[in-house]
Amino acid sequence: MNAPQLPIQVDNREKGRIIKRLEGIEGVSLEFVDMELGDYLLPGDLVIERKSATDLILSVVDQSLWAKVAKLKSQHAQVAYIIEGDLYSARFHQQALDIHRALAMMVVGHGVSILPSPDADNSGMLIYLMGLASAQGAASGERLGKPTIRRDAQLYLLGSLPGVDADRAEALLRHFGSARAALAADAETLALVEGIDPDSAARIAEVLDFRG
Repeated sequence: MNAPQLPIQVDNREKGRIIKRLEGIEGVSLEFVDMELGDYLLPGDLVIERKSATDLILSVVDQSLWAKVAKLKSQHAQVAYIIEGDLYSARFHQQALDIHRALAMMVVGHGVSILPSPDADNSGMLIYLMGLASAQGAASGERLGKPTIRRDAQLYLLGSLPGVDADRAEALLRHFGSARAALAADAETLALVEGIDPDSAARIAEVLDFRG
């Protein structure tokens, strides 16, 4: 029986054992490209970000994690992080609770899948199996695809406005129908949106109207 064919795009910076592991799996074909975000792109627009436990903790400490997660979510239908190593060994004066909070926010707040892995060999097998599952879903039409990506991008854009959290971004998009319409609204119109009081509306309008 022939092995299923699985094309995977790989960022050119990825090297070492994980590449050898993937190349050793029958049916896998790797295409090396320059990826702006993420390390592996699987069928069905599933992007994989691979990080060591140390690198993930550093990104929590310097707060760079959240901008990257938001960008990945705005550009791809599904995002997964593979974390290699022990997240909970003491380093950088981080407490376990800080890591728990970050992981919880990634999963609940951003819809990112988190997969632990002890090493590159296991990471390669995770990527392979996720690729197969994602390819099956894409072939059967189970993925929402580009409309979801566009909606996430609009929510990300609206969420960058002053005082606009995830709930208010949802309310703005629901009220106006598009990010463009929301951004074109004046303060009086913005204040009609659920959760946007007149002061908040004035601050948003002030930022949008500012000329440097």
